[in-house]
Amino acid sequence: METKDQTGRRVNIPENPQRILSLVPSITELLFDLGLDERMVGRTRFCIYPSERVKRVPVIGGVMGLNTHEIDKIAPDLILASREENARNEVMDLARRHPAWVSDVHNLDDALQMIQSIGEICGVSEKATEIKTNIEEAFHQLDHIPPDIVRAVYLVWKDPLYTVNRNTFIHEMMARCGIENVFADKEDSYPIIREKEIRERKPDFILLPNEPYNFQEHHRRKFSESFPRSEVKRVEGEYFTWYGSHLLNAPSYFKQLF
Repeated sequence: METKDQTGRRVNIPENPQRILSLVPSITELLFDLGLDERMVGRTRFCIYPSERVKRVPVIGGVMGLNTHEIDKIAPDLILASREENARNEVMDLARRHPAWVSDVHNLDDALQMIQSIGEICGVSEKATEIKTNIEEAFHQLDHIPPDIVRAVYLVWKDPLYTVNRNTFIHEMMARCGIENVFADKEDSYPIIREKEIRERKPDFILLPNEPYNFQEHHRRKFSESFPRSEVKRVEGEYFTWYGSHLLNAPSYFKQLF
């Protein structure tokens, strides 16, 4: 079966692939929720959900730094990768020997398309449609909270400070829960910023996630001291970055965020 992935590449994938390798944590969780866990032959060490069941799937390295020799021995008939999360040279090298379908998710519509596409490729389109519909309904019920415009900076790394612009999935999730991203206009998707810039943009909130950088309570206190006019909140980064079936629980988390 020939299909296009989300980057526009044409990929020849066998019908109902039986040996699936996931290089993306949020897609690994999705595969379990699609009932495809018995077909999984490999995952990265960052694929941690569902926490107990995922342990039986062999680890083949990190999101980057893959054990290509082990992957070739596993001989997957479908590799699921991410344009943003995986190293392009590693994925393209594997794609010369194994079918590789690459996701490219920037917003909720992209995420829903990804879920449906993987369901169709793997012969479980009905279950994929059910998950997709439930996510859509959950987000439709998400009122913008709070009702007034809230301006915030979302930090993804420390030393140096990295944030996000409007082309990222994190920005999309911020917008979905009524938060204006004060660095939306930056040219780079993940720009480096200085503390001076944060002060100049006067955010109401500074959001510190627990991934990819795991900001701790002592970081929150330090930022609160440095930015007394902003409220500093630690947040669960997964709800802003995981774009598979994890999205089912994101709206309820966003509702209680403030």
